[in-house]
Amino acid sequence: MSTRSLLSVFAIIAAGLAITAGQPASAKNPLPFGVEFSDCVESIGVELAQTADVVALTPPEFTPVGAGTPVSPIVVRTADCAGIAVDGHKPKPGSIVQIGAVIVPPEIGVGDINNYTFWYYTTDEKLAHKLRELGVSAQHVENIGYVLESEQVGIPSDFAVTIRRPGQPRLTLQGSVDPSDTPTGSFEAIWWQKTAAGNIRMDTNVPVIAISTANLILNTDAANALGQLIGGDTLGFPIIQQFNMFPDAHMDVHAAP
Repeated sequence: MSTRSLLSVFAIIAAGLAITAGQPASAKNPLPFGVEFSDCVESIGVELAQTADVVALTPPEFTPVGAGTPVSPIVVRTADCAGIAVDGHKPKPGSIVQIGAVIVPPEIGVGDINNYTFWYYTTDEKLAHKLRELGVSAQHVENIGYVLESEQVGIPSDFAVTIRRPGQPRLTLQGSVDPSDTPTGSFEAIWWQKTAAGNIRMDTNVPVIAISTANLILNTDAANALGQLIGGDTLGFPIIQQFNMFPDAHMDVHAAP
């Protein structure tokens, strides 16, 4: 091979390496990471939506638990923590809101509940960034309104969570909650999302959780994507309404094999 030919080959290889080096981690080899949560409160609401509308937002490799029936459950989860520590960094206060469909566990026997993620909002910029590196459509909303009148045990407290711009779709969740600090066991929740890097699994283990009651209403614009999913501008939660408290939890985020 001539010197000119060798130089041409080297140039092609170098160009390929340069392109690869310029790709984000999610395109090459998505890197797992962990998150530590401390001193958290949490609301959970579950209601039914039309299965056809749920399926329209859920990739075919994930199965809503109501598949084959007229309605299927969706879940709205909010959390506010005194500390969110992403990938070993210093903890900082923050909030998270997740909305999705309850699904048949893709990995049988894993998790107390499995959900497919439609929308994910967080005040924690680093958490949003790390999730987006894996392709998760996490939204950084710096000023999620999270108001809990009191954490005094046994006394109903006013509660409100507001997703403002730049969050989309915007919403308000409000009502009352009844805090309890009586431990009721542990809980594992797994949230999934399909991305270009593969199916991302967000697995949160709560070693000790106190579960109590809530009375909540969600409001949104009937014309936005959430309003279209719930068939209007208001959603109650007659299936499940909870207000939870836990001292710590750990989330592992990685692409499923």
